[in-house]
Amino acid sequence: MKSTLLSTLCGLFVSMLTFGQTSTEQFETESNGSSSFTDNGVIFNILSVVNTYKVSGANPTAGWNGTSIDNRFIDNSGTGNQSAGTSFSIKTTSNLFKVNRFWITAAAANGTLGVAGTITITGKLSGVTKFTQTKTVGFNSTTAVTNGFTLIDMTNLNGQNYSNLVIDQLQITAGGNFQYLKFDAFTWVKDSGIVLAANEVKSSKKETNIYPNPTNGPLTIKAAENTKFDIYSEAGQLVKTIEAKKGVNQTDITELPRGVYMVKSASEAYKIIKQ
Repeated sequence: MKSTLLSTLCGLFVSMLTFGQTSTEQFETESNGSSSFTDNGVIFNILSVVNTYKVSGANPTAGWNGTSIDNRFIDNSGTGNQSAGTSFSIKTTSNLFKVNRFWITAAAANGTLGVAGTITITGKLSGVTKFTQTKTVGFNSTTAVTNGFTLIDMTNLNGQNYSNLVIDQLQITAGGNFQYLKFDAFTWVKDSGIVLAANEVKSSKKETNIYPNPTNGPLTIKAAENTKFDIYSEAGQLVKTIEAKKGVNQTDITELPRGVYMVKSASEAYKIIKQ
């Protein structure tokens, strides 16, 4: 028994090392005006909460890649597109992630640095808040240093380490006189394999079961209640929707190519392998 447990723990440790892939998105290869970006094979959607946020390439040399000036970033630029309480999220559909750090410029609507304001950073998983912290001081007030960007270090945010928490959505909200935000050099860890091993549920309040896994097509979904399941490819594309009723449901994904897919409901997520 001890030997089996030790083998299981070792396997989990190896899995963590294998799937914990750190990457930094600098936006330089993204399209100007895009409302999404792709890094390390994962699609992130840019969700505008207050004001419209997109990848910006209209102001070359206004970005920061963590060590030097670059050209592209996420912001809410545009005439009349800055206001108090401005906010946006980046969210994945088929992978989970952890946040190591990112760089942000927080300014007045006209881009003036040094005004008083706050930045609230919130991490969510399936709509549930996993952490939220507000930074109130220490914002860069000059473009002479790091091109006006301020480092947000999730390993030590207000004395706490949030870089080890798995999320699928990161939200940034400005307060006070901050009305214009730039977001660049986003360093994150791709962690879908750590949390979502085959048939492993990330939120286990409901007793859903999906089998066989792997499958060559047929799937049985045992649902605790009437539930809609969306199936996403590894690239984050929605490829199939299944309306499951309470009880045992028979379905099929024979038409899908071989690969790894994410099956998600409003509160649960499973990784399945199509052979």
